[in-house]
Amino acid sequence: MSYNQNIASATEYGVVKVGSGLNVADGVISNSGGLVLNYGFFSNGTQTNPVANAVNLGTFTVTGPANGVSVVGGNTITVDNAGVYTVLFTTTMAKTSGGTSSMSIWLRYNGVDIPGSRQDLELINTLSIIFTSGNFTLNMAAGSNLQFCWSSADTTVNLSALPAGVTPTRPTGSSLKITMTKIS
Repeated sequence: MSYNQNIASATEYGVVKVGSGLNVADGVISNSGGLVLNYGFFSNGTQTNPVANAVNLGTFTVTGPANGVSVVGGNTITVDNAGVYTVLFTTTMAKTSGGTSSMSIWLRYNGVDIPGSRQDLELINTLSIIFTSGNFTLNMAAGSNLQFCWSSADTTVNLSALPAGVTPTRPTGSSLKITMTKIS
């Protein structure tokens, strides 16, 4: 077989064996309609902590590539189709006063806190920026939703967007980014 030949046909298999839900024609493998790709990328700028010990919902004003996953009401990510989704998030945080402060971040599914999703951070002294990330995989029903929550007793803690940089020139950075992908 040379590189300009098809790797598979309806009767002969090369590197790929066509299975359920896939078709092959002239060496091209395609979806026969059973696979629905759902994904979404959402982000936002700086978000403050206006009330100590209150639950803050992460807000999203920027939508990147998305299909079947959307933001409703600015802070709720909703899926169109049922399935298993993986959720990846990153945050950048800042603290503008001295001392040590705790901050918690966690996820909510349909308004209920998800057990095991919380992460706690200890922020020490005046902290210009700290980066954290996390992931979670969960079954989601069609029309269900997810929210990113955070809280701190210190009102000087915030989710902090990064400004554009110079020397060398660098792009801005969001304070909160979430990518959701349906994996089955």
